[in-house]
Amino acid sequence: MAEQVTISIPQTLYRRARELARSRNQSVDDVLVDVLNEALPPDPGLDNGAEDAAAEDAAAEDAAVEREMRAYIALHPMLKEKHLGQHVAIFNGQLIDIDEDYGALYERIDAQYPDQFVWLATVEEEPLPTLVFRSPRFVASA
Repeated sequence: MAEQVTISIPQTLYRRARELARSRNQSVDDVLVDVLNEALPPDPGLDNGAEDAAAEDAAAEDAAVEREMRAYIALHPMLKEKHLGQHVAIFNGQLIDIDEDYGALYERIDAQYPDQFVWLATVEEEPLPTLVFRSPRFVASA
């Protein structure tokens, strides 16, 4: 439900709002509502259920990634000994599938666990590779 309000604002501010509205292909009213909505703190009386659910989903996903990564690191000595060079899938801390073809493994995992995080990795000498980035060096010219 919208509330109709009349306010007086300086001409320069109105021009800025009108230009922003043109650039966004919106009405000035919609732009002002968007700007106010971004600028004001959230209303504690409103139900922020969707935002809370999204934050909970993100936290659960982060926890799943962390759990499976730790399981992969713990399993790595055995995986290295038996499956070096192969692709593995870790779910709920357990090795659930192995394949030499990453694409085939991915398709099976995606079909069996469509909405869940599964750690997929190629078993290499080290569990997590060390990445080295070179930084540019600037030489002062004389």
